[in-house]
Amino acid sequence: MTKIPKRTDNRYEIKVSVGSGKRISVYGATETEARKKAKAIREEAAKFDLSNICKMSVKDYMDHWLYTVKINELKPASFDRVEQSCKYQIYPYIGDLQIQALTANDVQQMLNSIAKTHSYSTMKKAYNNLNSCLNLGLARNEITRNPVIAVTLPTKAAMSNNPTKEIRSYTPNEIVAIVDECKRTYGNGKPVNRYGYAFLLMLNTGIRLGEALYLKWKDVDFETNTIYIHGNVSEHKNRQSDSSSNYIIEEQETPKTKKSIRYINLNSKAIEALHALRDIIGDDERVIATANHTIVSPHNMHKYFRNILNRCYIKNNDDIVHSLRHTFATSLILKGVDIKIVSELLGHSDVGTTVIISYGHTNQSSLYSIKSISII
Repeated sequence: MTKIPKRTDNRYEIKVSVGSGKRISVYGATETEARKKAKAIREEAAKFDLSNICKMSVKDYMDHWLYTVKINELKPASFDRVEQSCKYQIYPYIGDLQIQALTANDVQQMLNSIAKTHSYSTMKKAYNNLNSCLNLGLARNEITRNPVIAVTLPTKAAMSNNPTKEIRSYTPNEIVAIVDECKRTYGNGKPVNRYGYAFLLMLNTGIRLGEALYLKWKDVDFETNTIYIHGNVSEHKNRQSDSSSNYIIEEQETPKTKKSIRYINLNSKAIEALHALRDIIGDDERVIATANHTIVSPHNMHKYFRNILNRCYIKNNDDIVHSLRHTFATSLILKGVDIKIVSELLGHSDVGTTVIISYGHTNQSSLYSIKSISII
């Protein structure tokens, strides 16, 4: 059996021919995984006969795009989101239609229907995914037209009555209750909540959950009171057919965006949280770890924090952990910190992600003023 080359990132790579002289790369953590993925793609490519595209359904055509193109472009968690958009927003409306017979009216009705029951973001993702797939089909001369270009995207204003999932901030009273619960101890002094101070660290630094779970002690500098953010922990669907687990937890050395790589100056409460975590977690490498010294599941962290909120009688149907990050940002803005600085601290790709309003240039040295501001 031919040996598969191993890349510098320790993944195995196989190049697979998918017809018309095109080849794509397939990656796996092991040789076995890479071979299985390559086999699945070869089998799918064999079914994808260019001469029969006119008879293919939108679902079959987009599935081919998903599992031969997007799966190799995106990080696993990002691919899961695109797959869900296709499965739950696009296919129910136009999945059974023939790709060559798809009209702008079909797409318009799909978008209008999604807009009645979902958020603008959900509707826009469906639009973007369908448009991306069909544009690639045009470039490859597999289809003759892209009807998405002729539709009108429903506006946010027109969807203002729809329920949205805007992440809210916790109120000052809620913050006090959360802090008290996160710090609560038993009569013998042992903490009630193993990961309580992890949530307080996020509240006082604005770091993402995945960034917090990736954080190592080598990234913490108590002399300068800074932390270095440069990675992420992701939990995504397990696509290995022979696995007993439905999801995989993995570290990603590449962060969400280039600007996600950053140093954050620590306020006194963040420093307190880190010292407490060192004592409670007791792991020589990871700031946050399980009792068995393994990566903590992001899903389990959400469940853990949900229990904390329940004990505080706080109702929040949003992304409850992300609300800590939102609270950090909102608190800084209310205290007069320039929006550009807040954006840099959060690791946003641009200021527009932080707020719609654009602010002028800010001196980098003002980053150091953050250390004097505590959320709690």
